[in-house]
Amino acid sequence: MKTKLLALVLVLVLGISAVLVGCSKDNDTTTEPTDTTTNTEVKEVSSKEALQNINFRKALAMSLEKSFISNEILANGSQAVDYLTPGSITPGKDFRSEYPEGFNSYNLDEAMNYWNQAKEELGFEEIEIELLTFDSDSSKKISEYIQAQWQANLPGLSVTINQQPFENKLELASAGNFDVNFAGWGPDYPDPMTYLDLWVTGGGHNNTGMANAEFDAIIDDAKSGELLADADARWAALQEAERMMFEEETAIIPLYQKGKAILQQDYFTGLVEPSFGPDIIFTYAETTQTNENGETIARLVDTSDIPTMDISLATNSVSFQAIGNTNEGLFKYAEDGSIVEGLVKDYSMEEVTNENGNVTYVYTFNLRDDNVWSNGETVTAHDFVYSWRRLGDPNTGAQYAHMLESAGIKNGAAVAGGEVAPEELGVTAADDFTLVVELETNVPFFIELLVFPSFYPQNQAFVEAMGDDYGTSPETALYNGPYTLTKWTLGYEYEYAKNADYYAADEVAIDVVNFRIVKDAAARVNLYEAGDIDRAVLSSEFVSQYVDDSNFKTTEDMSVFYIEMNYAE
Repeated sequence: MKTKLLALVLVLVLGISAVLVGCSKDNDTTTEPTDTTTNTEVKEVSSKEALQNINFRKALAMSLEKSFISNEILANGSQAVDYLTPGSITPGKDFRSEYPEGFNSYNLDEAMNYWNQAKEELGFEEIEIELLTFDSDSSKKISEYIQAQWQANLPGLSVTINQQPFENKLELASAGNFDVNFAGWGPDYPDPMTYLDLWVTGGGHNNTGMANAEFDAIIDDAKSGELLADADARWAALQEAERMMFEEETAIIPLYQKGKAILQQDYFTGLVEPSFGPDIIFTYAETTQTNENGETIARLVDTSDIPTMDISLATNSVSFQAIGNTNEGLFKYAEDGSIVEGLVKDYSMEEVTNENGNVTYVYTFNLRDDNVWSNGETVTAHDFVYSWRRLGDPNTGAQYAHMLESAGIKNGAAVAGGEVAPEELGVTAADDFTLVVELETNVPFFIELLVFPSFYPQNQAFVEAMGDDYGTSPETALYNGPYTLTKWTLGYEYEYAKNADYYAADEVAIDVVNFRIVKDAAARVNLYEAGDIDRAVLSSEFVSQYVDDSNFKTTEDMSVFYIEMNYAE
């Protein structure tokens, strides 16, 4: 059955591409000769103009049959979805209780209705759009399937694929240089806001151009308004906000919630795979493998290079994983995946009411005095103050500046918006090892946020000395965590080495963690079979081959992948 379906996709791709002719993507709209069969004026319409039509976006959304992606292309435990926020994002609660099935589900009749409305409103018969995607093997297959589906189901639509290396693709998406974009999001903290806050007007991760004042108001109230005092009302409001972004905006097309099919040698154990933040923490991992120097070594592969080691500018899972293993913040992950004190010895919270009757929530964090940077300097509270101010400073250009507002930190939104100076951010150092943080709102997931890499410390003198080179090589980054980055050869490999100066170095069992860059799925399996790597993520064509292997396993993931549609004015 799988072979027949894949053959059908290839027929659709080859056959339809031979008969469809794409229209110009220039922004100018020109009048073409009258269509004598319909007696209506046919226009040349740009992709940008078409995507600004909601009927066009709904037609794209409802003409995609997604289960083929999850069941056939991936076949790794991923699940086709019609929503953005997984039901289990907050332990003990179900975010999908109000809209369990999601929105804009596959329905060809409805898709054609929207398509015909869009054609009538815009006056086109043929249109071309470009799909931006990653250069990995699975991304290519998914994009080719989407191309075939759209071209088969929406008459007159032609889709070209722009396949880019990971870092290039992120830059193009961030700059808005795309029509539709294959993207994904993994949660940063255990609350629906981690997904929904992305789409506020002007948000650093909002590549679609979505600008909905009512949606913004709900998100703002759920972050810092009266809704924080009523958990049930806040939950219902966030469910309504998600409905709004799909039914009233159709800014994105959800595809699947990620799963992984993995081969992992039985001698390689103890990996921590958090549900939010870095994909893997190696602090507690163990192995029997050694290198030529007699050091214990974990041998792994990745499909892309590290885009950056700049703590303020990191925006993706590869960078967060590298930073999360080579640096540490106030809190860290324990061996069981829970959050425990990292650089914090202890902390307290006090509600403070000022003369105007306004309440702030003041956290006092007492820090360890035995954590050092890889240049030998001690990590202090001043490093946290500098790092958080740098994150919020508009001159930094950090996409994650919104996290300061998400955390409820005093003046977080105003600093990120350039309304007040970074020095006005509610974070100060009472002394070298006492960090004081003022919150405008009592955010229920504040402590969980602080395990995220964007809130790690940074050494001001070092960052400023490196300038634009900061975080671009092993030598232009500093480390205070379980490992240091010792190799980083673009297109080939990167490597962590155990940090002997880490205050908990005795907890770290593996001396070296090596990643080779291998984009081809078959090559990864061959390396695993040859005994050259200890863990391989499988693509669909290998799942049936290894499903009965004792080293085969599947894992759940809270990441959701989707298509972004660029309809910015």
